[in-house]
Amino acid sequence: MKHRPLLFTALALTAATVLTSPATSATAAPSPSAEAPKEQGDSAPADKAGLRIVKTDPEGQPAPGAAFQLLDSAGKTLAEGKTGSDGTLAFSDLAPGVVRLKETASGSPLLGTVPDQDVVVAPGEPKVLAITDPYKSAGLTLKVTDKATGMGLPGAIVNIAPKDAKDDKGAFTLTTGPDGTAKAPLPVGKKTGSAYTATETKAPDGYRLETSPVEITAKPGAENTVALTNAATTKPTEEPTGKPTANPTGDPTAQPTPTSSSSTGTREPTATASPSSSPEIGTATSTPTAPDAKPEGSLAHTGADSTNGWLLAIGGLLLAAGGGAVYAARRRKNDESEIGTGQHRRTDDN
Repeated sequence: MKHRPLLFTALALTAATVLTSPATSATAAPSPSAEAPKEQGDSAPADKAGLRIVKTDPEGQPAPGAAFQLLDSAGKTLAEGKTGSDGTLAFSDLAPGVVRLKETASGSPLLGTVPDQDVVVAPGEPKVLAITDPYKSAGLTLKVTDKATGMGLPGAIVNIAPKDAKDDKGAFTLTTGPDGTAKAPLPVGKKTGSAYTATETKAPDGYRLETSPVEITAKPGAENTVALTNAATTKPTEEPTGKPTANPTGDPTAQPTPTSSSSTGTREPTATASPSSSPEIGTATSTPTAPDAKPEGSLAHTGADSTNGWLLAIGGLLLAAGGGAVYAARRRKNDESEIGTGQHRRTDDN
């Protein structure tokens, strides 16, 4: 009985040890719910949204250094950044809804930027948006000049078309202005450049059409110049007057007409058109007549008519001179006959 207090004390200590051991293990054990946020890492919170941009060039290569901004409906900047070496850019902790995406720089001298666009972002996994920047357009300057003087020619129409294009896809026309020039951008689809042809379809007024096409290699951001020359069309210095006239242009020249003189028996030519006649016997007259009708379909007046007129005049003079000589001879004979008859009568009277 003396050892009972010690026994009870030992039993009490053992029971206390058994009851307190489970409570220490529970507090030390890690709580699974507390570790969950750490295991999720970069995932957006349940009430937040994200956006991931994947940027490439037209040939599918990553485009680093492109700068973007996210704007709200009021134009306030919500976030901004640049694509990395892999061409990607991630935005997180965004409020769900609609944001405005604006590209402020392409990051390359060969690439252009895309227009602004609205993007809808929702809670959960980040939205992936692929963006392809176009190559910068090439510049084209068209010049059309006079081949002889080098002056600019307005009004020339030139067709610009992608080489080997089907159905004229991508083709357009340029018309030169007052200084003979026109400008336009040329879309480029390859880093090494895109091929075009320039062909004149309408020449400026008063010039021949230049039909030979000119080839163009348009590279990103590069300037190109196409020069065309046109030769002026030749015009006659004097325009033809039309068909030759059917009638001669001048009237026949008046021919000199011989006239007779009763006192001397000689004939002198006069410049009158109508001949004078004498009732005396033996008078020789010559009347050159003008043509009654003008020839049809005659050639142009060359001066031959005046030559023929002079020949006729000379012939008339010779004929008149011959006639005068005949007349004088006959009159002399008649006079001699009258004188002889008178002498005979006197002889008879004596």
